[in-house]
Amino acid sequence: MITSNLIDDLYRHDIWANGRILQLAEGLTDEQLDEPREMGFGSLRATLFHILAAEEIWLERCEGQPWRPFSFEPQGTSLIQIGGRLRAVAQRRSELIDRERASQWQREVTFQDSKRNEYVQRLDNLLVHVANHGVHHRAQALHYLKQFGHTVPVGLDFLVFKLAYSNVTQDAAATEAMRQYGLEVDREPGLQVAFNPVEIQRLYAYHDWGNQRLLEVAATLDDAALDRDFGIGPGSIRKTFLHLFGTEPWWLKNWAGDLGMFEQPAADMPLQQLKESWSDVAQQRNAFISQLDQERASQIVSMLVGGPPLKFRIIDSLIQICLHGTHHRAQLTNMLRHSGVQPPGLDYVGWIRDSNPTR
Repeated sequence: MITSNLIDDLYRHDIWANGRILQLAEGLTDEQLDEPREMGFGSLRATLFHILAAEEIWLERCEGQPWRPFSFEPQGTSLIQIGGRLRAVAQRRSELIDRERASQWQREVTFQDSKRNEYVQRLDNLLVHVANHGVHHRAQALHYLKQFGHTVPVGLDFLVFKLAYSNVTQDAAATEAMRQYGLEVDREPGLQVAFNPVEIQRLYAYHDWGNQRLLEVAATLDDAALDRDFGIGPGSIRKTFLHLFGTEPWWLKNWAGDLGMFEQPAADMPLQQLKESWSDVAQQRNAFISQLDQERASQIVSMLVGGPPLKFRIIDSLIQICLHGTHHRAQLTNMLRHSGVQPPGLDYVGWIRDSNPTR
């Protein structure tokens, strides 16, 4: 099996997910694309444009191009134009990634943010940031599309991408069930990601940092605010936290071969209890990761999601958990804002700065 690496696979997923988002938006009128809502950047078009603008300007920063203002206004940019520009930036980024592959993207990049503050950061960190940023804002775009009846089964999760570009042969019954459900399966052969423990540990350090920041803000709310149904994701702030944190013990069981359906914690669990429970699970997860090597991380495990078991490699499920967390943290950010609370910044580069503020 030919192996890939984390950055390559993050961007294969990014390109696939951006394409799926634009396909889902096809047929919407300009009025629908620009309908104002308190989500993302105010409208579906503006949110999709922000994904594009971020990919373009971060690539320019990585290439060392002169500073320019970050554009937030789509000014009627069509979906066709957004798609064309996303494909163009993906091609340029792929060339950059290939040029610097030999150094494993360790070059330090000096850049200025939108306020002209100067930073120095390794290229690999910036590449991971941009891919993660796309996951965050596609979660918002999916919510817009849901309001217009344009939905996709199971969303755009990393493991859904891995079904389409699989490095594992699914059983015939599982393949048929997923296709009947409307998912792409075995569209093209996929690559197996090489296990890099440092990269995975950094992803989880960021994942835990983001969860902790949101928990601290949510702890200031009363039960009525925590249980208010926003019609976003799992519904309420509490239910989203329960879903987010309930995923990890389920995967711990899957990794151990204990096949079972996902069981969400009690719907009225206090946040403090949830926080303590999640802390224990995070320690177990980190202990599991610390024992992995390439052979073990490449092993295939099964999961149940309501039909025949699906098969994935452990390394792919590890990436899934972190990107799944980014998706739901985007939903929590909007719910907190609607609750009158200013949500914290959750960008990957924000975590990098918190971890090493002198840079």
